[in-house]
Amino acid sequence: MNSTSPMLQIILTDLDGTLLDHQTYDYSPARPALAKLKEKNIPLVLCTSKTAAEVLPFRAEIENEDPFIVENGGGIYIPNSYFSTIPMETRQIDHFLVISLGKPCSELQEALDRIGDENGWVVESFLQMTASQLAEKSGLSLPQAVRALQREFDLPFRILSQNYSRRQLEEKVQRFGLRFTQGGRFFHLSKDGEKGEAVAQLLELYRINHGGPVLSIGLGDSHNDLSMLREVHVPVIIPNPHSLAPLSDELPAAQRAHAPGPKGWNDVVLSLLVDERMGKEAKLT
Repeated sequence: MNSTSPMLQIILTDLDGTLLDHQTYDYSPARPALAKLKEKNIPLVLCTSKTAAEVLPFRAEIENEDPFIVENGGGIYIPNSYFSTIPMETRQIDHFLVISLGKPCSELQEALDRIGDENGWVVESFLQMTASQLAEKSGLSLPQAVRALQREFDLPFRILSQNYSRRQLEEKVQRFGLRFTQGGRFFHLSKDGEKGEAVAQLLELYRINHGGPVLSIGLGDSHNDLSMLREVHVPVIIPNPHSLAPLSDELPAAQRAHAPGPKGWNDVVLSLLVDERMGKEAKLT
C-alpha cells in the first residue's frame, strides 16, 4: 500500500428511513450533503434492502455513479470499468459487474412455506403479492411496487397469524441456515450472510484499487443495518421512531444523528465532512 496516497472517504448508506423518509420516501432535505459529496468526489454507496430495479432510477435521479449493494447484501453492483482489479467472481448485467452473495428467492420461498406449514402460521411474502397489493400495503406507487417485486436474493414477508413470537421465528429460520431481519415494514429472509459481508467485500475492493488509506462511514436506522455499521470505521445511527429494537442498544459507541430520515442524514454527513479529527481518530486499514 502506498502510504503517500491521499485518504479516500467512502459513505455507505441505507435508504428507507435513512436517506429516504420512512413515510414519503422523500430525500430532498439531504440535497445539501449530496451536493457536497459530489463536490468532494466522495463515493456514495447505497446499501439497501431494495432491488436493483428500485435503486437504478433513484441512483440516476441523484446522479450517483458508484457501486451499490442490493437486497440486504445479496448482490454488489459495480459499474463497468469502475475498478481496475476485481479478484472476485462476477457476472455481467447490463452495464454492471455483479457479485452474487445471496440465495435465489425461489429457494427462500420454499423454506418460508415449510416454516409456515410446520408451525401453522399464515405467511405472506412479496412473491405472493401483486404490484397493486404491495402498493396498497407499503405506500409505494404502482411503478415503484413493480420494481420492488423484481427480487433476486432477499424475500420480504409478513406473518398474518397472531400465534407466533419473534424468537420462535428466528429459531425456525436458523434451522434452514437462513437469516431473519426486521426491516422498516416487513421481515426479511435471506442467506446467512447479510449487508456486512457485502460491505466488507466492497471496502476490500476500494482498498485494493485505491492503494492508500480508506475511511468508511456508514449510516443506518434499523436492525438490518447492524452488520453494515459494524464493518465501517465510523458508524452513524439515524433515529427510527418506528423501531422496536433501537440500534443504539447494539452500538453504544456509534455516532447518532439528531433527527430521523434525510434531515438527520444531511446534518450528520455535513458535520462529518468538516470534522478533520475523524480520519485521525478512526483506525484505518
